[in-house]
Amino acid sequence: MVNEKNPVLQLSDLYRRFESGQIDRRTLLARAGMLGLPAAVLTNFARALPAAAQDASPEAGPLLPGGFQSMTRDEFTARLAEDYPFTTEEQAPGGTVIFGISQSSSLTTLMPPFANNFPTQDFVLLVFDTLVGSYPAGGAEFTPALADSFEIAEDGQTYTFHLNPNAVFHDGTPVTSADVVFSLESLANPSTNSDYTGTFNMTVGSWEAIDDHTVQIVAVDAIPQIVFFANSFLYVIPKHIWEGIPVENWQTDPGATGQDPSRVVGSGPFKFAGIDEGLGIATFVPNENFYDKAPVIEQFIFQTWPDDTAAVEALRSGDIDILDSPIPNDVASLAEQENLEVALFPSYLYNYFGYNLDPEKTTLFQERDVRQALIFALDRQAMLDTIYAGLGQIADGPQPVLSEAFEPGAFTPVYNYDPELAASMLDAAGWVVGSDGVREKDGQKLSFELIYGAGQVGDQIAAAMQDYWRAIGVEMTPAPGDFDTVYLPALTETFDFDVFMGAFNWASPNGDQSAMFMTGTRETGFNSSNFSNAEYDELSQAANVELDPEKRRQLLIQASQIVHEEAPVGMLWFRDGRVGYNVRLKNFTPTANGRFWSMAWVEVQS
Repeated sequence: MVNEKNPVLQLSDLYRRFESGQIDRRTLLARAGMLGLPAAVLTNFARALPAAAQDASPEAGPLLPGGFQSMTRDEFTARLAEDYPFTTEEQAPGGTVIFGISQSSSLTTLMPPFANNFPTQDFVLLVFDTLVGSYPAGGAEFTPALADSFEIAEDGQTYTFHLNPNAVFHDGTPVTSADVVFSLESLANPSTNSDYTGTFNMTVGSWEAIDDHTVQIVAVDAIPQIVFFANSFLYVIPKHIWEGIPVENWQTDPGATGQDPSRVVGSGPFKFAGIDEGLGIATFVPNENFYDKAPVIEQFIFQTWPDDTAAVEALRSGDIDILDSPIPNDVASLAEQENLEVALFPSYLYNYFGYNLDPEKTTLFQERDVRQALIFALDRQAMLDTIYAGLGQIADGPQPVLSEAFEPGAFTPVYNYDPELAASMLDAAGWVVGSDGVREKDGQKLSFELIYGAGQVGDQIAAAMQDYWRAIGVEMTPAPGDFDTVYLPALTETFDFDVFMGAFNWASPNGDQSAMFMTGTRETGFNSSNFSNAEYDELSQAANVELDPEKRRQLLIQASQIVHEEAPVGMLWFRDGRVGYNVRLKNFTPTANGRFWSMAWVEVQS
């Protein structure tokens, strides 16, 4: 049923119905026009819309194990021409595009294995190529990238990728299967200290170079998600640049930090030109030898601003051209400004908080009732409406709205706002309100810090959570910190925290969340909470080797129910993607599957 309260949610619901083939494009646009959204929002939405629901597209490639689809380079080009006609047009060369962001979300590395936040992941993808890509409009469709095509053997485990013979690195060195093998070996090595190593080693069994342009990867079982891995995590890095550097030194190497631009060498559409840390500026220029469509702009600049408000004002004034995730309550006024548009779309993003379940760090959250009570105590809808301007929907289970395992109403309990229930659950668990108004048990107070990356929106969320929890006798102290030097190390290295708050982007619809919830993935994945549940592990592993799409989906839903009920994290809401940009950027079309996928066709107009 279409949400009757929030027009943005209604638009998201309509899009999902279109994407699944329930309604056609004309019906979608007609109903979208009746929602009362700003004209600029609807114009941009229509422009970014594919011509047909993906599963019904006549250009879709062959069905792969797991229900996924692929397409050849010619099919991809033809599909883009139909869905995005500007890809067939000539663009006038020249101009500079400036992407702005606040200091709360900085560019942390230029080396793919360590790209674990936005915007780093998107900028790394400008410089480095993956084997395959995702179709811009979303869905489980794979497009050519470094690999022109790939096949899956009858065993459902063996994947053969055929590299584009014209692909070269930025220094002119040809890209070969030796580079792919080197990239695979590096990612598999725990000493590399990549957050993706754990998932990789649970998925990929072996690999070999068949010839200079052919690579075979064998999964540990018939795992269809290996294709997602090849386009989400497996960036191909140049062997001749990195083979002489011990992997444990990669993260601080000048080729990763950007201090030596000559060592930042990929095969993607942009080359790294340099970084000015004092000004917070990183500069990228087109790769004129790119094997596919090369960009026509002269420069793409990444510029850091002091805070979220400064970044929004820079967009308003024209000092920057693109701002990802502008302050939610500024979206409406930005969309009404003549020189700006705001793209809104369903995404893989969500906001959440997580408990530290390691008893050596804290014993406060060992009881499930305590974890659940703190979720019941939050009025998430009020927070979403006031802090996020309703740009999203309350999280029901851990699967984001574009996930194949997204299933509203499937999960229990339903974490509706119920402070009385929350208080009674804490009472029953022995946490009694003391004379100072703070609950305690066995001499220990229910008092803790909430760490998060400093920023205006984060401050607002933390303040609201503090008030809601104080109302039931729980003392939380907000502890904002610099994302790179304080927050991220606490979540990935020292694990010295009580509760953390953040956002996460799964970046694919395949529904596999084992990197965050599988036992043993704390140091090799994203399981900062140190959650461990044998039944979850079993269901997750079963889903990852299930080739029947519906059976796989049901296994993922069962696994997600465990996470939802055990509550190692508190899901807040699934966010709508939002990107503000200047209308002088002709053809710029951000989507959930890529903020910058259209940069090759962007023309800067005066």
